[in-house]
Amino acid sequence: MPTTTASNGPKKRKQPTEASQRPDQPKKQRPREPQPQKAALIGPHESVIAELQPKHDVLAASVISSTQIRKRVAQAAAHLAAPSPEKPRLVLLHARTAEACKLITIVEHCKRAMGHEGRAWYQYNQLFDLPAEPKKADKVEETVLDKDAEGSDSGDFEVMSSRFEKAVLPPPSGRTVKSLRVFFSSQPVAELKAKSDVTVQSSEETKS
Repeated sequence: MPTTTASNGPKKRKQPTEASQRPDQPKKQRPREPQPQKAALIGPHESVIAELQPKHDVLAASVISSTQIRKRVAQAAAHLAAPSPEKPRLVLLHARTAEACKLITIVEHCKRAMGHEGRAWYQYNQLFDLPAEPKKADKVEETVLDKDAEGSDSGDFEVMSSRFEKAVLPPPSGRTVKSLRVFFSSQPVAELKAKSDVTVQSSEETKS
């Protein structure tokens, strides 16, 4: 009997799945983690902010090398000028030692701007301890041992780099490094004035 070969029909096209029919959905954005630098800058001030926050609307602003003076002055002035019937507003400006002069410049500009507007200002200066920066160990070359030496075994030798690093690292000096933070307000802050390590300046003193 003659054999018949089945002819292959037209191939069926794959129907688009529901996933392919859906429009491209935006990818879920992962929550941004706090930058280590910002966390290190605000760390020394968290306790005093927590102390003041129940009674004051505190704006904490750092002053670093890239900080624009005009921008920071405008930010502080806007915060103090905004109406706040529930809590008086307070600005905390803080900087590391290298940027302390820039911080003082910003404070002086804030006082001058408020003086031109006929507004009172109160400045509270306080030194704070900077967190100790981790010391970097001197580069110590590891001792290279010949693993193919006769009678040797890789387990018989100990890498001494960690022991050498401990030997060359200087002992902690125990000396703390301080820097300046300034609280700035348009009205007196009794909690700050009561602190023994805080010095106070105000527009009332400059008038007398």
